[in-house]
Amino acid sequence: MSNVAPDSMVLHDAARARSVLLIDDDHEFRSAIGNYLALNGLRVILASGPEDLRDVEVDWTHCVIVLDLQLGGIDGIDVMRSLREATDAPIILMTGHRISELDRVIGLELGADDYLVKPFGPRELLARIRVLGRRHDELCSIREAQANRPISENDETDSLTMKRVYRFGEWELDRRSRVLKDPSARVVKLTKGDFALLVAFLDAPGRPLTREYLLNATRIHEDVYDRSVDVQILRLRRRFDKGSVDGLSGRDIIRTDRGAGYVFTLDVTF
Repeated sequence: MSNVAPDSMVLHDAARARSVLLIDDDHEFRSAIGNYLALNGLRVILASGPEDLRDVEVDWTHCVIVLDLQLGGIDGIDVMRSLREATDAPIILMTGHRISELDRVIGLELGADDYLVKPFGPRELLARIRVLGRRHDELCSIREAQANRPISENDETDSLTMKRVYRFGEWELDRRSRVLKDPSARVVKLTKGDFALLVAFLDAPGRPLTREYLLNATRIHEDVYDRSVDVQILRLRRRFDKGSVDGLSGRDIIRTDRGAGYVFTLDVTF
């Protein structure tokens, strides 16, 4: 254990261990949870608030953030928004019974991946950290594979994330405007979840994507009571069904690959 900031510390400083950034202003709770996570092989960074992180270097690629929404005089939602601007590392919100449902929904919509209501058992927190960590690892691996793929003559000089228009079959998606057009050039309405899910498929056509990967890649939280990837895929398939002019159904375009996940079957160009 070594001090790295006025009120923060690193527990179990293993070289390649999964990192957990635990932000909570309750010293007793923070220490107890931090020690439990460290005993289970995690590298734990403890902080009472964002001010403790100024001198801390965090490897976000292997980090899960656990953030209390009640940080004394600091708005936890603002802290979460700042963290989300800095990293796409998974975020678990901790809330008390006094936190309104609206605050939890806002946190999820702003990019949190999960939340726990205090009091909760440390085993449940550990399990959720491990699940989110695996999802994030898979997402990072796919991104790295995309970044290292050979560049063809038709590739634009911009990065993959800056490509503006996807074309697949006779469909077209403008990424910046978030406008999807069917083969008849009609605009197809997309929810935030539909758009995120479609982009995840278009970035990896022909490759089986697991449910865990899609959960992390899309961050679908527009409805806190319905976070099922299966439901979102059903909804997206129906969008394709309504715009089909070549006989391809939504199930043909997004194929279920038993035991592996889902595959986007159409060729994608930019």
